[in-house]
Amino acid sequence: MESERYAQALDAVYHGFAEPDGITDALASIRKLIAAEGATFEVIDTAVRRPVIFHSSGAASAEGDDYLAHFAPRNPRLTVALRQARGGLSWDYQVMDESAMRRDPFYAEFLPRAGLRYFLSVVLDQSPQRLVAVTLQRSPRQGHVGTTEIALLQRMTPHLQRAYGMRSSMVAAQRDGIGIKVLDLLKDGVALLDLKGEIVHANPSLRTISIETGLFRIDSRGIHFGASGLRNRYARAFGALAHGEGLSDADAAIDFLAPRPGGLPPCTISLRALRHRWPRSDAPDAVVMMLVHDPLQEGAATHLLQDLHGLTRAEAQLACALSTGMTAVEYAAHRGVKVTTVYTHLKRTREKTGWRSVAELTRRVHEISVRLRDS
Repeated sequence: MESERYAQALDAVYHGFAEPDGITDALASIRKLIAAEGATFEVIDTAVRRPVIFHSSGAASAEGDDYLAHFAPRNPRLTVALRQARGGLSWDYQVMDESAMRRDPFYAEFLPRAGLRYFLSVVLDQSPQRLVAVTLQRSPRQGHVGTTEIALLQRMTPHLQRAYGMRSSMVAAQRDGIGIKVLDLLKDGVALLDLKGEIVHANPSLRTISIETGLFRIDSRGIHFGASGLRNRYARAFGALAHGEGLSDADAAIDFLAPRPGGLPPCTISLRALRHRWPRSDAPDAVVMMLVHDPLQEGAATHLLQDLHGLTRAEAQLACALSTGMTAVEYAAHRGVKVTTVYTHLKRTREKTGWRSVAELTRRVHEISVRLRDS
């Protein structure tokens, strides 16, 4: 059950930090995992010792304005956090003992009004100008954190840092002129196309998929599928979207599968009409977006399987491949390894995860997958 709660929390963290208003949901998931009454995400201006960005979930929400107005600069926990390196954790008994807490205004006046007493915090980023931290708040009844809670947050820390880094990159891209920079962060292949079908922008993932699958090639004149059937489907879909006026929501998107030889799982090709011109001057001529999803491209699920169950990279890659419907024999041929090697990885995967069948493996991989592309 703990691994399921941890997987759910990771999913909420990645999705929450990718959504403009999703941080509160991410904090709620961490609260549930570590049994805390409240949680906060703060970007603190170190010069004035006040948050410039503040999100909260749970008991902390009710006292947020009062905290910002009166108690943030007097928070004794901040002094400890400012000395922490990136990824560093802190908790109450690093700050002061119970006797000192009873004399401190922050502990004696502010926290009781919110029904809180103890904390556990992690520094996601640190610079001379700012401190970025996630803090969990616990009630007197819940007590001071123990080794279990500390270990859980330590395990969560690299994922929080990765999710925050992704959010920061997206915010910077939007501030600097939007769009194209964000597309370059995606695992799925993406192309922006003008009215002639010529490429306005293609992200690195699309070029990688083109080379590795051989399904299509890319040049300045557009996307060129090798198989005649795929060429025709693509041409019809692009024509309908690029020149269709007043398309309904249902008609503004066309998806189809691109089969691959050797029993490998197909890629999914999705074309979307851009209802508004791409913001600012990044790609003003783009009228259609094409997305290509290759299920064999390594993604977040591979890393999660390694983290959750202690799988090796090879074992996690195998699990993700089998979840797409690929057989062990097909996977061996794709990777250029012996079938016996694949079965050895599969046996170890079952031993580490407790999954009894490929069907169960498929279900669990789908459940824990963190798909940043959906955000």
